[in-house]
Amino acid sequence: MSKKLLDGINSPSDLKKLNKSDIPVLAKEIREFLIENVEQKGGHLASNLGAVELTLAIHTVFDSPNDHVIFDVGHQSYVHKMLTGRKADFETLRTPGGLSGFTMRRESEHDPFGAGHSSTSISAALGIAEADALAGRKCHTVCVIGDGAYTGGMVHEALNNSKPHLPLIIVLNENGMSISSNKGAFASYLSGVRVSRKYRKLKRNTKSFFEHIPFGKALARLTTWAKNKVKSLVYKPNYFEELGLYYIGPIDGNDYEKVTRALSLAKETGMSCVVHLKTVKGMGYSPAESSPDDYHSVYRSHSDSTYHSVFADELIRLSDEDDRIVAVTAAMGIGTGLDRFGEKYPERYFDVGIAEPHALTFSAGLAAGGYKPFAAIYSTFLQRGYDSLLHDIALQDLPVRIMIDRAGLAVGDGATHHGIFDVAFISHIPNMTLLAPASYESLSAAIRFAKDYDKPIAIRYPNASEKTENLKGFTYISTDMLSRVALNFDVSNPPSHIFLTYGSILGNVLAASELLSSEGIDSGIILLETLKPYERVAAAVSGILSSAERVLFVEEGIKNGGAAEIFGESLRSMGALKNTDYRISAIDDNFASPDRVCDLYDYVGLSADKIAEKMRK
Repeated sequence: MSKKLLDGINSPSDLKKLNKSDIPVLAKEIREFLIENVEQKGGHLASNLGAVELTLAIHTVFDSPNDHVIFDVGHQSYVHKMLTGRKADFETLRTPGGLSGFTMRRESEHDPFGAGHSSTSISAALGIAEADALAGRKCHTVCVIGDGAYTGGMVHEALNNSKPHLPLIIVLNENGMSISSNKGAFASYLSGVRVSRKYRKLKRNTKSFFEHIPFGKALARLTTWAKNKVKSLVYKPNYFEELGLYYIGPIDGNDYEKVTRALSLAKETGMSCVVHLKTVKGMGYSPAESSPDDYHSVYRSHSDSTYHSVFADELIRLSDEDDRIVAVTAAMGIGTGLDRFGEKYPERYFDVGIAEPHALTFSAGLAAGGYKPFAAIYSTFLQRGYDSLLHDIALQDLPVRIMIDRAGLAVGDGATHHGIFDVAFISHIPNMTLLAPASYESLSAAIRFAKDYDKPIAIRYPNASEKTENLKGFTYISTDMLSRVALNFDVSNPPSHIFLTYGSILGNVLAASELLSSEGIDSGIILLETLKPYERVAAAVSGILSSAERVLFVEEGIKNGGAAEIFGESLRSMGALKNTDYRISAIDDNFASPDRVCDLYDYVGLSADKIAEKMRK
């Protein structure tokens, strides 16, 4: 569908040519474009609908890429992408090698800093602004951060390190989670006065006057002291002002003219400034306005039954009988399924916000206090809590149950969200147990086992529904949770070519095995549902593998330090691979981030064809 104004914008300079009266029409066209494309391709809809006017205002007031525009997380940067020459690329939104759903440095010079994880923008913006100052560059750095990301600890670390003299503008987009604001009529009046040009001009002129008269500096200090004394009686500075940052707001973030005026004033200060906006999530699209959570992230397909829903169901069942079970999440209650646990047991449910290190150490404290914490965290976000996992949980051998959601490749979200590192970084931590159930039944069994297990344990599973057809023909040779293994061939007559694997890549391995069978190559699959303690699992399969001509370990994870390398070493130490060609198909030393549109599994060598090729050649 033609968008007359939007079709004519390929850079921020095109936006600046428009009349003020064109902006509401352009905003409407942008929202129509967002709804059409995001509902078709998937992605973050509600937050982008709410960020239309603020993004238009940023590109009106500032001069990207000379001025740097950074989006926290990057999920609300779709309008920014449209205005910076990437509108045509929305046909490939969230496809591997296509337009990223987040900001990405290699994608455009208008993306000075990539994102995907939360609460990093102010640290990055502070560094860029400092680099500009050191290099003598005259430009501004603008970072857009939502109130949800504001709960992340890095934000406050960065603010604590901020410097008032840097030309850094922090746009705080409040679209749902409450941040305390000044109360009362006088505070509202004072906020309005403090951002007016007349007030700022008067303040500068008064300061200049005092500096040029006898005893002026002393009078200026006395006046400032008196002013602050009076102000302290009627006005309480907010958090940002206490840190020395200039504050403007709160302002209606969906009013283009007001936002433009506020940003212009912030730019004039030449110092670090917070512009606090309040926007409506889902603005302009009534379904998203009324149910912003449902439209926060739109998926092309949906199933009511997923691994995380099975996890939530099982945990609720167990909690009905055990009041020591508690659940912890880091701002992902809906995504992990734990919101339903919280509805039934609110006193035992803890959403700690975007704070993965705290979530893990808090869980360790709950365990030390005699409770049974289940901490559900996405694989990609678990990386942020590595030290807490090692130092506060494993080192103290505390029985925290870590539920690793979104394990494996994240085809739509890309490199920032792949769950491909958890096996490697957990496998080398002493005291840890790691399970990878391949079915709903196995996941439920793992949760029941973990409930009374007295050591740290992690259970990983994908963001997917169970593929029951993949499990037909498999039988367990060990049901012990510490060495749980299944296979799809007669153990008394093993095939010459054997695949070892775990997790959701099983479907591709099965397809590869069928390809080999069609070529007359006899092959079978050993499915591992326990990854650590790896010595016990290796011992359970060593006898079977010793007679194989070739073994290929297929892993939807990073190769270096992954399960395939660890198991290979264990099997060799047992003498199981003396006459066996042991190979690995895993993600080599890269972030699985293609620079062209492609099939992601083929790109990383984990498509059925590539797996079969690795086994046969």
